[in-house]
Amino acid sequence: MATQLRAGDRVVELVGRLLTEVDRLAEDLTDKILGGEHSYAESTLPGRDQLRAVVRDNLSTMFATLQGRPRTLEAPRAAGRLKAEQGIPLAALLHAYRLAGRFVWDRLLALAVDEESMVQLLHMASDMWAAIDDYSGAAADAYRATVEDQSRRDATARSMMLTTLLDGRAGTNASAWEIARVLDLDRQGPYLVVCAEVHDGVEPLPSVRGRLRAAGIGSEWIQQIGAWVGLLSLPGEHAIAAAIGQLSDIALSRIGVSRAFTSPVKAPAAWRQAQLAVQCLPHGTNGTHLYGSAPVSLLAAASPDTAEEVALAVLGPLLALPPQEQVTLLETLHAWFAGGGSTTAAADHLHCHRNTVLYRLNRIAELTGRRTTDAECSAELYIALQAVRLGGRPGSFGTRGTMD
Repeated sequence: MATQLRAGDRVVELVGRLLTEVDRLAEDLTDKILGGEHSYAESTLPGRDQLRAVVRDNLSTMFATLQGRPRTLEAPRAAGRLKAEQGIPLAALLHAYRLAGRFVWDRLLALAVDEESMVQLLHMASDMWAAIDDYSGAAADAYRATVEDQSRRDATARSMMLTTLLDGRAGTNASAWEIARVLDLDRQGPYLVVCAEVHDGVEPLPSVRGRLRAAGIGSEWIQQIGAWVGLLSLPGEHAIAAAIGQLSDIALSRIGVSRAFTSPVKAPAAWRQAQLAVQCLPHGTNGTHLYGSAPVSLLAAASPDTAEEVALAVLGPLLALPPQEQVTLLETLHAWFAGGGSTTAAADHLHCHRNTVLYRLNRIAELTGRRTTDAECSAELYIALQAVRLGGRPGSFGTRGTMD
């Protein structure tokens, strides 16, 4: 909090003399800052006149404080906001305040030609440098607040641009490429759209931006209702597998990935693909699914009502069983398909005897009228099984996450 500095009468007189020359002193200090701080000198944004005006305001405020008037911090706060907007580094801003403090002190020492003036000046030295610290601290706080505000505004603008790409409002191919360029996603390689399911506000892909960046993959993300959506820009087709691998390593929910595409104008169709890819994984599981990699699952996800009808038509009597018996039979059927129709492989996966698998398959045949040994019946059973797996029915094995 700003405090009032106790100044002796000789110091007040010396500062008053500096105040009469504040315009010339502002010129000199501006030269000193430009000569001693490269970030100011190299920047084309501030302009000498604007910098001099800021310097003059801060000198006037500092002189008022040295005369014992109440300390105000609006001038340094304004300087901090301005330098943040101009992109001057914070370290350069703080260095400028140190230069200003030394500049004012040297001028006061040059005027303090008698002993009394020197004594008073030395007595207030620590207070003066404390005031300089207050000014630089106020400037730094305002600088950081401005940067944070800019970041929030930039993030909002970037989110709006990505949303425009995804929902198709970008319109022309040229507009889509311009948005990609602003988002720094206009690389040579293909694009992917990623849709990550969100549960209870938990981040579904922790540190995803950094992980992808380390693999040379650019990305921009927005949060939708119940999902995170990302547009990935890859350095080449070889990076598709790397991108999916990075996503799989950190996935905490169902993650859908579109097919690769070459122009950002195709992002809306890819977004739909990524949403469907999410539905190709069982409810309550974690993992990554690439659109089109499992055609039967895609059919079930694309038409859930029809999939439900197929499941009931094929597996109706089985689905009417008590939940535990239902799950046991469904898991056995899945293990048999996953094992390539081998009862031995299914038994190994389920940790049971081969005869137990055969018994359960016969039980499924009795309930459904469809035997796994018949090609057409087997196809119907597999499609219905996938429909149940993705439908999230109460008591379904798919809701327990037992299927990979």
